Amino acid sequence: MKYLILVGDGMADYPIPELNGKTPIQVAHTPAMDEVAQRGRVGLFCPIPEGLPPGSDIGNLSLFGFNPRDCFTGRAPLEAARQGIRLNSSQVAFRCNIVSLQDGKMYDFTSGHIPTELASVLIQDMGKALGNEFPVHFYPGVSYRHLAIIDTKEGCSVEDLEKTYCTPPHDITGQAWREHLPTGPAESLIQSIMLVSQKLLPQHPVARERVQQGEPEPNSFWLWGQGRTPEIKTYKELFNLTGVVVSAVDLVKGIGICAGLESIDVPGATGWIDTNYQGKIDTALNALSHVDFAYVHIEAPDESAHQGNLKLKIKSIEDFDEKIVRPALEYVKQSPEEIRLLVAPDHITALSTRTHATGAVPFAMCGAGIEPMGVSEYHEFSAQKTGIYYSEAHELIKKFLTGMPFYI
Repeated sequence: MKYLILVGDGMADYPIPELNGKTPIQVAHTPAMDEVAQRGRVGLFCPIPEGLPPGSDIGNLSLFGFNPRDCFTGRAPLEAARQGIRLNSSQVAFRCNIVSLQDGKMYDFTSGHIPTELASVLIQDMGKALGNEFPVHFYPGVSYRHLAIIDTKEGCSVEDLEKTYCTPPHDITGQAWREHLPTGPAESLIQSIMLVSQKLLPQHPVARERVQQGEPEPNSFWLWGQGRTPEIKTYKELFNLTGVVVSAVDLVKGIGICAGLESIDVPGATGWIDTNYQGKIDTALNALSHVDFAYVHIEAPDESAHQGNLKLKIKSIEDFDEKIVRPALEYVKQSPEEIRLLVAPDHITALSTRTHATGAVPFAMCGAGIEPMGVSEYHEFSAQKTGIYYSEAHELIKKFLTGMPFYI
């Protein structure tokens, strides 16, 4: 049997007053996801286990079928795995955003979705300068998302770095950034790296050019999401499956790599609304000719909600439905092989707060061994009405991936 999981990052939301109490998924035109619901099973599940912080790291670990309580050590080491970075016992990986600060506030945690080619120049040039002053090395990623590896051979310990609280920058959009600087045993080192970057970045030609173009100024590195390399079992060990992961986001790619899956880079995959949708779904469906499992991740709904942009979130959900779910569903309908399809978000990204939240989110699945329930639409309220609920997402995914039948 073949398996296909499609993730609309942060699609789920709370009822919106401007939408007369409906959610963005409910209002969006999503005929493909509705058909998945009509053909199979719909319900709620919790991708963020109780007591863990809401985020794409934990949410996607859950959707891959892992229990985050057993294997989550931080976001950054998963991204490091994607880049082939092997952390030694004295190193801790941090996510490093290039952000835009303005009027004492976190203005834009993406620096206007700074293009990768420009961001790489900033990371490399500023990284060299900071590396001469601090025990840190920077690695370029995609757009605003990069890595900082701190070595503890001199100064603070690994434990000090791990225990220091670092606020995700997407949690404080529009808020005073100084109130959210790292706090804890290694705060002095981490804060110093960030504050010195604020002195250096505005002087760089790339930063000046961005300002001249009317884009948010890339004027600070922001470190967060730290951790050491996790221990994750492979898909071969857990499910006896081979597979691929298709995403623009190093975090998701890193989880797949840790799970022994192939991460396929798709040209034009940006992690934004301009991503190469067709390239991503074509890559995944083509891979199913020689592997058992494909995981396709779309970031745009999450990014739209972080911006507080209702119209853009609805559009990104509709794009996900039309450009990812529809071709995948047609593939399932026409495939001579037994295949299962699951559609879900990895967490709530609330427009009201512009950040992630815990809570139940809707899933829809169809295919081999999944009996239709008579549900006509896919959204939070239709899923709630079915009465189906998984408090631990990994339990749902394990059942989905082991071919166990789903009956009403």
